[in-house]
Order: sequence, then C-alpha cells, then structure tokens
Amino acid sequence: MYGFEKKGGAQRDHKKMEAFRETLEDCQLQDIGYSGTWFTWERGNLPETNIRERLDRGVANEKWLNLFPIDKATEYLGNQCFHFEAWWTLEEATEQVIKDFWEFNAESLMVKLEKLQEKLREWARQNKGKKEGKK
Repeated sequence: MYGFEKKGGAQRDHKKMEAFRETLEDCQLQDIGYSGTWFTWERGNLPETNIRERLDRGVANEKWLNLFPIDKATEYLGNQCFHFEAWWTLEEATEQVIKDFWEFNAESLMVKLEKLQEKLREWARQNKGKKEGKK
C-alpha cells in the first residue's frame, strides 16, 4: 500500500499502490491493523540482496467490524499455510460444506476460521480422490 512497507529490491509502483488504496476506499474497506513482525515476507540472506516487505494485510468493512470487533490482525505463525484452491469453487458441495460448518460452530472467529481450514482440507482430500478416480 505504501513505499515504506518495502526495503531492498526495486521500488513499488506508486500508481499501483495508489490504485489499490483507492480500490479499498471505493469498497469501503479499511485496514484493521496488525500486531507482529513488521515485514511479513523476506528473501535474500546477504545485506545487498535482502528484500523485506509487508505483504499480508487484514481489511474489513464497517459492518464486518461491528459483527466481529477486533483490535488488530495478529501474525499467524502456523507451520502450514492455508490456500483456498480454485477448483473448490467448481464443486457444487463447497458452499454447503462452508455454510453447514459455519452455522453449527459457535466459537470465536479465529477458532472458527482455524477449524474451517481443517474441515476444508479434509473435504478436499476426500473429493480430490473421488475426482481423480473418475478420470
């Protein structure tokens, strides 16, 4: 979002950063803040090749913030990143899996999200096996 969020390497394109900030504003999204290591991505071991950037960011609209009050996003130090796979959107059952899980779990938002990740991974393993068997 801002040039000072990167150290090393080529400078970020100021026009693209401005366009991103304007898009967030147009969508009425605001940065929810962050608690953790300032730079969330790093590459290069030597001082002359080291690049550090703040890439990860949490944004939300006012309605979401009213539903889920949060002070700041916190750094997630898990040993495995979660990736929502594009093929999941092609499966009719994906939306229902998420809805069913979300409606029947009354825990905090962060706990819900962590457990939903586990549920989606499990569901994906089962479905991917079935999909590959059809080929």
